[in-house]
Amino acid sequence: MAVNEAETRLERATAWAAVGALGVVFGDIGTSPLYALQEGVRAASVGGNAAPAAILGVLSLVTWALILVVTVKYVTFILRADNDGEGGILALVTLLRVHQGRRRGQLILLGLGLTGAAMLFGDGVLTPAISVLSAMEGIRVVAPSFDRFIVPATVVVLLAVFVLQRLGTAPIARFFGPIMLLWFAALGLFGALAIAGQPGILAAVNPAHGISLLVSEPGRALAIMGSIFLAVTGGEALYADLGQFGRRTIRNAWTMIALPALLMNYYGQGALFLSSPDVRHPFFEIVPAPFGLPMLVLATLATIIASQAILTGAFSLANQAVELGFLPPMRVRNTSAHNESDVYIGRVNWLIGILAIAVVVSFGSSERLASAYGIAVALAMVTTTVLFVFEMGRAWRVPRWLVFAVGALFLSLDLPFATANLTKLLDGGLLPLSIGGVVLLVMWAWRHGLKRLRSGSRLASMPMKELPGRLAGSRRLPRPAVFITRTGETAPLSLVRMRKLADVSFSPSIVCVVRQVDKPRVPDGDRAHFTRIAEDIVRVDIGFGYMQRLNLPSVLVPVLRAHQIPCDDLIYFTAMDRAVPSDTIRSWSDILDRLFTFLFDTAERPVDRFGLPETRTVSFGTSRHI
Repeated sequence: MAVNEAETRLERATAWAAVGALGVVFGDIGTSPLYALQEGVRAASVGGNAAPAAILGVLSLVTWALILVVTVKYVTFILRADNDGEGGILALVTLLRVHQGRRRGQLILLGLGLTGAAMLFGDGVLTPAISVLSAMEGIRVVAPSFDRFIVPATVVVLLAVFVLQRLGTAPIARFFGPIMLLWFAALGLFGALAIAGQPGILAAVNPAHGISLLVSEPGRALAIMGSIFLAVTGGEALYADLGQFGRRTIRNAWTMIALPALLMNYYGQGALFLSSPDVRHPFFEIVPAPFGLPMLVLATLATIIASQAILTGAFSLANQAVELGFLPPMRVRNTSAHNESDVYIGRVNWLIGILAIAVVVSFGSSERLASAYGIAVALAMVTTTVLFVFEMGRAWRVPRWLVFAVGALFLSLDLPFATANLTKLLDGGLLPLSIGGVVLLVMWAWRHGLKRLRSGSRLASMPMKELPGRLAGSRRLPRPAVFITRTGETAPLSLVRMRKLADVSFSPSIVCVVRQVDKPRVPDGDRAHFTRIAEDIVRVDIGFGYMQRLNLPSVLVPVLRAHQIPCDDLIYFTAMDRAVPSDTIRSWSDILDRLFTFLFDTAERPVDRFGLPETRTVSFGTSRHI
């Protein structure tokens, strides 16, 4: 009896988790029916109207893109390449350890990984814009007289989207999950009703129709493929959100709810095109008139949720990049007491928000915006495939021929889509690439400057083993003090400077070595290790994962108290240098130095980054030329 009750509770928990995943993970791909098929049919049309063979061909390509790219590639394979449950391009980078290597091959893979990550930020700007704008364009069908309010309404909805981000992933999932369940139910229902009036559309499941369309229309093949790609752009966000819900939950929600509903709706729209080739807004026109306004409201809510999928992935990606040393420290707020992956980064949120609103105002319609959308995420998908194939060969116990076969299959899907999207460069595609390029430049400059700054710091440091001798003759202050450092080989710069400037030390002096590991999380029992170096010098090594937000006192104080070290009057010392670039610009390196200096001056302070008490923290800093 008890076993049955436990199984029932587990099934309910799994079901609710799947519903929650609908509210975050599948928002992006779940709102693609608003624009994907109509753009595909428009690309395949001759003289404004599409022939029945073209409609069947476009629908066939959408069908098999969803099956091969999302179901086979991402859900079946890519989601298995997790780093202790975390997904995303940077998770693959850490699994492969390429961010630590110096060989040419490792640097190339690192460059690919960072490029793919940067492209996702460009995608993060366009996804909310095209999703919300395409939903608001339903006003043209439901209430044509209010057509002029489409862009202003889109801006208002987008503002609401970015304000809501402060609530965090878990509350949004609980609230929006049931709404997305209703959304997918509506997609399937209205699609089924349209299919019933034109059952011949089901012939599109035959991939021969898609192949025939591309072969018969070579001049428009790339444009058609670029439009078809709009149906699968949410696949990369699905992988980035892996840490929020887990592989099993995402797989169940996709195969049981999202995929069937999407296919039903796409086929319903295709049925409408067969009967009325001049349709302009097939998504709303398959909805019976009495349900037009409710469906517009539901579509608006769904596009708000669609924005959540890419934004959640962007927050996770930025958090990983900060901890891995690819972006400057930013204020990160944990929004869940149960899941450390649930984070909110205000700087990222509002930067994407401002750009998304600017894009909506500039482009003005989803049709124009579709010409710019997809190119960034297409390139990100290629880099994910390359990194995944190397990880599969490294860690999976499978024959090498199978690794090559899987890689060839995935690249045969990704490269045509990427090539097709490159044709959008002159129609707005430069926008997401430019955004991604700026992010990549910031990553490069930060990594470059940090390396130079740390090399200068090492010259001013002393080996840890010399520390007891250097402090032996200094005046002791009877108060415990914590000196924070990121390396265990050299003594903390703040401690060295205190000794040189004031000839004093503390009793005891606590050297706190804070290290970030290549895993998302370090269990609580393994996070801190205590070592006594000398009578008045102790060392505490603290490890944390790249998805963990470290509050140093909460980890350090229990360890010190367990070893009878008083903690009520702890003073914390940090080193906070100021980067100074050269006076002249003579090379590309000088430009990177100036960008790094700006980033360094605006980065989060160590007192905030480590959760240190403001009134008991002292920062020692010098101006250091880089």
